[in-house]
Amino acid sequence: MRWKMLPESLGPAERQLVAELRLLKDRSGLSLMSLGARTPFSVSSWERYLNGGAVPPTTAVVAFARLAGADAAPLLALRDAAQRSRATPKTVLDNSGPARALDDTDPARAVDEPDPARAAAADVEHPAPGPSASGGRVRVVALSTAVGAVLLSAAVSVWLIRAPASGTPRGTATGGGAGAYTCSYSRHGDLVFAGNSTTTTRLVSLNTTGPEAAEVQCLLLRHRLSPGDVDGYYGDRTAAQVERLQRENHVPADRIVGEQTWALLRHVE
Repeated sequence: MRWKMLPESLGPAERQLVAELRLLKDRSGLSLMSLGARTPFSVSSWERYLNGGAVPPTTAVVAFARLAGADAAPLLALRDAAQRSRATPKTVLDNSGPARALDDTDPARAVDEPDPARAAAADVEHPAPGPSASGGRVRVVALSTAVGAVLLSAAVSVWLIRAPASGTPRGTATGGGAGAYTCSYSRHGDLVFAGNSTTTTRLVSLNTTGPEAAEVQCLLLRHRLSPGDVDGYYGDRTAAQVERLQRENHVPADRIVGEQTWALLRHVE
């Protein structure tokens, strides 16, 4: 379908999010009517989300990914980057009182309205000279989120969205190799991520090395299981703890982390 031009006020992360949502919609054949009928969100809401009028909520992104058959995690990461960009605080200096900060929760700003134009530097408006100058005010708009960080987050998220969905063959490295990894937990909706990989489908089996293996180890720790050191090596000890998790949740105990086991690992209270 022919899409509308995006508002010039959209930041790079928001543009990339909308582009990916549009691409997935076109590939899946979903219509606005079907999105409105099969999700808790109206057709008009989806029109805003797909045309840059509003950042979709987390639940809308998860529902969209499910219907489009896509991995929700990278879309959520891109959505969070867009939300951070949109939620950039703005400081207003008024000669009638102290400075105050405006954000997306300010009553003067509607949630679904397009974000104001972003400038690369502070935008200062000076009052016109004359008798009325004393009643004017200076408005300073500052960006608190580095553009480079937003672009990096967007690029990583897009790479993850377009990465092949097929599993990694048994015993092969998944990139990065074994070594020292850390666990940095975050939550997107009801999914937990440990900061090493956002996959929910990639196959991890005995002797696999890399960030996906480290992610499994971190999530096992979150389940109060003991995979040993978080070293990015999927050895016997880690596999044994995966088997224990599988048995406790009545799924095939094959010691292989596939889509079903990833779902168990990422759903942590």
